[in-house]
Amino acid sequence: MLTAQLIIARAANIGASVLFAGIFTFELVIFAPARRLGSGNFQHIERRLFRLATWSLVVALLSCVFWFWLEVASMSGLFFNNALSATAWRTVLFETRFGRVWQVRLALILVAFALIGLRSKEFKARSALIAILPLVSVVHLVLLACISHAAAARVQPLGLLGDALHLCAAGGWLGGLVPLTIFLARSDDSFSASKSVVQALGRFSTLSLCCVSLLIATGISNSWLLVGSIHALFATVYGWLLVSKLTLFAVLIGFGARNRLATKTNLVSAQTGSGLLPQLRRNVICEACLGALVVAIVACLGVTPPASHP
Repeated sequence: MLTAQLIIARAANIGASVLFAGIFTFELVIFAPARRLGSGNFQHIERRLFRLATWSLVVALLSCVFWFWLEVASMSGLFFNNALSATAWRTVLFETRFGRVWQVRLALILVAFALIGLRSKEFKARSALIAILPLVSVVHLVLLACISHAAAARVQPLGLLGDALHLCAAGGWLGGLVPLTIFLARSDDSFSASKSVVQALGRFSTLSLCCVSLLIATGISNSWLLVGSIHALFATVYGWLLVSKLTLFAVLIGFGARNRLATKTNLVSAQTGSGLLPQLRRNVICEACLGALVVAIVACLGVTPPASHP
């Protein structure tokens, strides 16, 4: 029962963290240049992105607390209801790597809430402070690498670096799919063939291509580090979960390639009412759903001993 709850907590926290990082990566790399380039209902899109970021932070905070509670119960051996006794949670929070990482991640969540709250304020340093949000979101996500299987592997620095880069790439690509859907949903047919939308889709296509390349490289490195052999890939629970993740990843790449092809060949010459933009939006939604399944599998991998575990 505790394992199932831990998977749910991990999935919610990883998903929210990936989304939070993806929102501000999208805002910085995709949305800001598009807003400077053209006209459109950009203020409404920005409000929706910040609202989504706020809710992702709420989920990250709640799942972070729930995950910590479960880890205290697991490490202390206490029943779930008694896991937050003063002695138990203080020991985990201040005397374990998990606890130290959790202190920093909770602090970053509070900082992010404060920075988002500054959005409605008007003063000189407002823009500069809000500009810190992409960095805060990425660091909050990357810290998950410090408590991963890869960080505890024999070649710890290599595993930690590979997992950190893997998380960054996931945030840039998978985390950006929901913001991209919002962007496309607010683009009406008369706006669909405009230069700003074409540029935004082209930028996201390039970003996703870079992220996919990084995911493949770090995925191969981490898989070899944690699985160790082809036999273990098909003979262990961890291996089968990893194969499932790789299969979904391949399907995701297929959707991404299809969207990239449509952007390159059709969107520039698309006519008003052509229906191409809704089709792209549906494809992106499918990508986001598959991405959610990948996050669920990653949560399962986190509670499953690696194939190379002694």
